[in-house]
Amino acid sequence: MRSWNLKRKTTAGIATLFLMSGIVPVAVAEEQIEEEASQEEEQAQEEEELIETLTLEDAIQYAMDENTSLLLLDYRLQHLQSQVNELNHDQRDLARDIEDLEDSMSDLRDKQRETGQNTFQTRYQIQQQIDQLEDTLEELEDAYKELTSNQVSFEYQQEEAEESTKLATTSTFMGIVMKEEQLSFLKKALETEQQRVKNAQKRYEIGVDSRNDFHTAQRELTRMKFEIEQLEREIENDVSAFALDIGIVYHPDLQLEPPSVEELTIIEQEIDTEELIENSYQMKQAKEALALAEYNQEQAYEDSDASSYEREQADLQVQIEKENINQLKMDLTNAIDELFLEAAQQYDAVMNARYELDYAEEDTYFLSRQWEVGLLPKAEYELAQLQVEQAQFEYDMAKYQYFLLAQQIESLKNGIIPTSTGNGGRNGFSL
Repeated sequence: MRSWNLKRKTTAGIATLFLMSGIVPVAVAEEQIEEEASQEEEQAQEEEELIETLTLEDAIQYAMDENTSLLLLDYRLQHLQSQVNELNHDQRDLARDIEDLEDSMSDLRDKQRETGQNTFQTRYQIQQQIDQLEDTLEELEDAYKELTSNQVSFEYQQEEAEESTKLATTSTFMGIVMKEEQLSFLKKALETEQQRVKNAQKRYEIGVDSRNDFHTAQRELTRMKFEIEQLEREIENDVSAFALDIGIVYHPDLQLEPPSVEELTIIEQEIDTEELIENSYQMKQAKEALALAEYNQEQAYEDSDASSYEREQADLQVQIEKENINQLKMDLTNAIDELFLEAAQQYDAVMNARYELDYAEEDTYFLSRQWEVGLLPKAEYELAQLQVEQAQFEYDMAKYQYFLLAQQIESLKNGIIPTSTGNGGRNGFSL
């Protein structure tokens, strides 16, 4: 938005221009100035429009659009592509220069045959130039091979970073959602605890409970209030930081809309482990590194000037890259097995939580009947209701955890295999 001083100078300048030109009357000029100012204010309001409810899908899209790391990777890839294009251009120019020199050599031979003129010295000089240019061309070809290999690896890194950004955004989003669910449950539990303190006070006043029992209930209530306040501040900080990360404006009324996780099915491995590994970005980059090492090895043996040490080092580099691939296969195999095992265990946890919720609801129903006929104190019935709320909370948390694992397995299909080693552990994201 323009500052007031800037708008004042701009509008004043426009008014002066109209007055000096004599094209429109002053009243019309002022009307146009007011209209322009109004349009600027409307545009500023649109730019500052606040998001009230944020879905997971929108959060991922914002993160992809505003992620500075992805933008920086894209700029670096463009810079690398420019270097590749420049080197390719230099190769073509050099190849044409060699062709021109070879044509000159051929013309000189023809001239010597036709006229008998000795062109040896000139041809010798040209041959030296050709030899030098061919050496330079070989160096350019080697540099071009390494640069294009780096470009391919960088493209893999960019694609991997994009997929990781989606997963990391999902993880952060769901982490906040789970904290909000926890806060909601604690507030419901607080209401029950407040009633329990009132009941304890009454029992203390009539001499049924001791003073210590009453104070214990008060301390628990104070502790719960502090926990709620602490969690509220934590959620506010998390949402504020998350909004900043994905490039939207934070405000206190910003709400995160939990994704629907009602219909859950057991996750089965549909793609073979070997295929998942071959399609992973880790393996693609490792194989690209091996291909470059093998190219350098071939060049070392073709170069008559290469020393035995250079050839030995080229051989060793190939062996290193091959061993890296073997180790990577083992690591990725273990990671895939662990992920599907964790998903199966979490599915069982969801089912168990569902059963516990059913049991709690059933127990509460029978207790409600007893309370209605006066066979059960109201305090015990309210406690049973809280147990249902707790069972519901634990069921929701189990579903959210399973949802996160499902998203991680989906990323697995897209080339992201979480490992305990690497950048940040599990590829820089956490559950």
